[in-house]
Amino acid sequence: MENEHSELIIGYLQGRLHGRDLDNFYVWVNESADNKKLFFETKALYEACTPSREKSEIQDSWLRLLEKRTSRQHKKQSFWLRISTYAAVAMIATAVTSSIFIFSQKESETYITRYVGGDGLEADVVVLPDGTRVSLGSRTSFAYDSHYGKSKRIVHLEGEAYFEVAKEKDKPFIVETKEQSIEALGTKFNVSAYSSDSLLTTTLLDGSVLLTTSNLSLPTILKPNEQFIYNRNTQSALLQQVDANQFVSWTTGYYYFPEQSLEAILYRLSHVYGVQFTVKSEALNRRTFTGTFYRGQSIKDILEIIHLSIPIRYKINDHQVTISEI
Repeated sequence: MENEHSELIIGYLQGRLHGRDLDNFYVWVNESADNKKLFFETKALYEACTPSREKSEIQDSWLRLLEKRTSRQHKKQSFWLRISTYAAVAMIATAVTSSIFIFSQKESETYITRYVGGDGLEADVVVLPDGTRVSLGSRTSFAYDSHYGKSKRIVHLEGEAYFEVAKEKDKPFIVETKEQSIEALGTKFNVSAYSSDSLLTTTLLDGSVLLTTSNLSLPTILKPNEQFIYNRNTQSALLQQVDANQFVSWTTGYYYFPEQSLEAILYRLSHVYGVQFTVKSEALNRRTFTGTFYRGQSIKDILEIIHLSIPIRYKINDHQVTISEI
């Protein structure tokens, strides 16, 4: 059955589907997240064939690749690891410069800052002196000073990071953002605090954290699978139950959007891909979408899959994307 669907996808990629066949393809690919994933896996395999070959050679190569893919279905994850490896080779020059350390002096303290350019397929990981692991998101600035670990463990964040904090009960671990202070003893949590965003989001996986927020009179203690969202514009907060694991999948290159508005999705993608979105319709911004995207996909691929669920017209011009209703 999967081969049958793969052939349907190939028909779509080759422009051979028309009328009812094209309608059937749209219905099938929009039925589930697994179908969408298969669409992009098959598309990647198909495009692996060298465009300069004869058409018959491309078809033969595709069939061989498809046979290998079917025989290794239990190793789906390894497929993405191979794709990531190929992409990493292609981007090696960029990867060398995507993360840099900057040393500066501020009030006689040495700050070590790590900046992540956002070109990697997976998160860059920083291991702090105490063993705390920090996964850094796209275009994220992260810093700690020379006194880290002496009496307190204070780090500074602008962007997104996932923390796995080493337990040291006598030395609180504190994440400082522009408006918030997030304190933990030993825990796993995710913080999204980009300076350009109106929302600050903290999601707890394990343990507990204490959040102190500017303009809010009382601190908040989070329990596992709770998410705290602070709106900078309205200076209001929302505490909600979530599946916390879905909000850290980005560390392995996957971005999950559970019934989120197009505006929220594009907001997120703007950081991941470094592009600016302009949506010509407020009604379109409010349309909701549920899906999972992989960091290895191009922005065009992602817009295509959104288009299968939400009828949109888009235009990509360098780092500017304009979206309108059909």
